[in-house]
Amino acid sequence: MEFALIAPFLIVLLFGIFAFGWALNAMSSVRYTLETSSRALQMKNSLTQSEIQAIATQKLLAMGLKNVNVTIAIDPPSGGFRMAHLTARYAFVIEFPYFDQYPIDYATTVTVPLVAS
Repeated sequence: MEFALIAPFLIVLLFGIFAFGWALNAMSSVRYTLETSSRALQMKNSLTQSEIQAIATQKLLAMGLKNVNVTIAIDPPSGGFRMAHLTARYAFVIEFPYFDQYPIDYATTVTVPLVAS
């Protein structure tokens, strides 16, 4: 009898733990992809925003993630190098059966130095 009273809460808790872990995995994957894209930009300074977006999208699709927006902001040259700021925005939606949806908007930024050519 006690288990029948506690079981719904335990099941909701289990779904919550799983959904939270899935969201953390997606956030970590977006961050990792942004870091690898920034390394590609460091190796080839002439990459455009659309090329970086394509690199990131290709890697994210391989991981099963969609609708990630990657933007680049490059500072003017100062002291022989420039700083590039790559930002990724991602909306992750946690869905519980028979409950509401909970969107989590995630944004992360990676800053890398670019050697002036």
